[in-house]
Amino acid sequence: MLDCEIPKMEIRLHRNATTTIGIRQVIKESNLSAYALAKKYGISQTTAQRWKKRERVEDRSSCPHKLRTTLTEAEEELICFERKQFKKTIEDIYFTLQGRVSNLYPMKIYRCLCRHGLEVLPEEFVKAERQIKKFRRYGLGYVHIDLLYGPKINKERSYIFTAIDRVSKVGFVMLGRTKNKTTGAEFLKQVIRFYPYKINYILTDNGFEFCYKALPKNKKTKKTHPFDKICKENKIQHRTIKFKHPWTNGLVENFNKKIKKGVLRKFRFSSIFELREKLLSFVDEYNHNKRLRSLNYKTPAEYLKETKQVTLGHIQTHLSRNCVTSLDKKLTAGYHSSKRGEI
Repeated sequence: MLDCEIPKMEIRLHRNATTTIGIRQVIKESNLSAYALAKKYGISQTTAQRWKKRERVEDRSSCPHKLRTTLTEAEEELICFERKQFKKTIEDIYFTLQGRVSNLYPMKIYRCLCRHGLEVLPEEFVKAERQIKKFRRYGLGYVHIDLLYGPKINKERSYIFTAIDRVSKVGFVMLGRTKNKTTGAEFLKQVIRFYPYKINYILTDNGFEFCYKALPKNKKTKKTHPFDKICKENKIQHRTIKFKHPWTNGLVENFNKKIKKGVLRKFRFSSIFELREKLLSFVDEYNHNKRLRSLNYKTPAEYLKETKQVTLGHIQTHLSRNCVTSLDKKLTAGYHSSKRGEI
């Protein structure tokens, strides 16, 4: 045991250090020669001599004394402000400030953030940003919509459009072969037809199938998205979540997890029609037989019947009555063309 007082400090040792803080303190206070200390602690004589002369026993910073940077103090403050206030990534900061700061590039931003200890966002900023807030109370007709990637069948990708009501927890799905604005608009039409009450609000992400907000600056358009056109025709307020904040639409994300667990990871599918059949059966089971704690252990169908005197139909019945839609024709055409290719 070394009988010495170790000063209270944050202990940071160089990865190749051959001495500890305690040994350095003993060397500094010892009357022995550098040669004797080197022999005693198994270190070089130069190392012993260094710690005898040093005023402090912790490692010095390996950063240069004078940093060679072209950024001014105001520019560094601006970069740090973008990081702290808006929680932006290095690329986002670069795109925001490239017109205001001369000769700016991502590595320069990264070095600036490192100097100010912001290369990784502090937990207090992350927690403040992701603080869980309770939903504001809404009535029936607030529907969350999202897109889920289906499995590849016969080397073709399928897409599952999902919707769930915030209050009644009634779910709805539709399968498509593409994820574009036409498919998104078709899905919204089916949602409006399926729900047995007026829809007032719809919350989606910023995908191209739902809105034009995610388009790059050079491709921005003033045209109205087909999805928004249908919303206006039916007096529905279309809201979108903040970019890179998927937890804002967490209700439908949880619904997607249930679909993955109950269908996509449970079965293997030989055709897109088999996948569709399993999806519709699962959602019908969810709407009519799944008892939910948030509904006081009632099913979504029972909740509508008891509280609003509304009868909820089955998805399979709804789709067979309302269409063969343009999407069904595409599914059928794609399936038969793939079969002809196999033959």
